[in-house]
Amino acid sequence: MHVDREDLSAKFWLDPEVSLADNHGFNRKELRKIEHLMQENVEILRHEWDRFCNPDPNLT
Repeated sequence: MHVDREDLSAKFWLDPEVSLADNHGFNRKELRKIEHLMQENVEILRHEWDRFCNPDPNLT
């Protein structure tokens, strides 16, 4: 999952757990807050990611 703001960007893995994969510009405090929000909403994020990757499950 990518998180972008202005010229900042971070990439997080959702599986097997939320973890930072790459960071370009966010400071540690911002990364902790983003990670915390992602952990609180990980099931929703995983569901939406699955929908994004396969928008029409009838096509598979």
